[in-house]
Amino acid sequence: MSDIVPRNEVSRSGVKGVGAVAGGAGLLVLAGISHGLLGIIAGGVITVVGLALSGSKSDRKAGVVAAVAGAVTLASALIPGLRFLIVLPGIGLLGAGIWSLVRFFRGLKSRS
Repeated sequence: MSDIVPRNEVSRSGVKGVGAVAGGAGLLVLAGISHGLLGIIAGGVITVVGLALSGSKSDRKAGVVAAVAGAVTLASALIPGLRFLIVLPGIGLLGAGIWSLVRFFRGLKSRS
């Protein structure tokens, strides 16, 4: 029998897993549209929103991540050879999210 995983650790794994999977999927969608005018507009909007969010102390980390993702999207729209800068982190985030969700479900199983 395994030890019971604390509730806050289980919930943290679940939130991190869902957030990472959503972020990875979002980056892969951005990689798909990161060419031409649509990529420039999306990159600019995401950068501005990220910078606006980074002003708040509680949302600073999410804002900086969004601003960097927007800037990379903008750069890959202007320079097509940089698309891998969106695809590789997207795949990495998907993998990390799936791992966190596996830990979440293992923690749930240990609590039942």
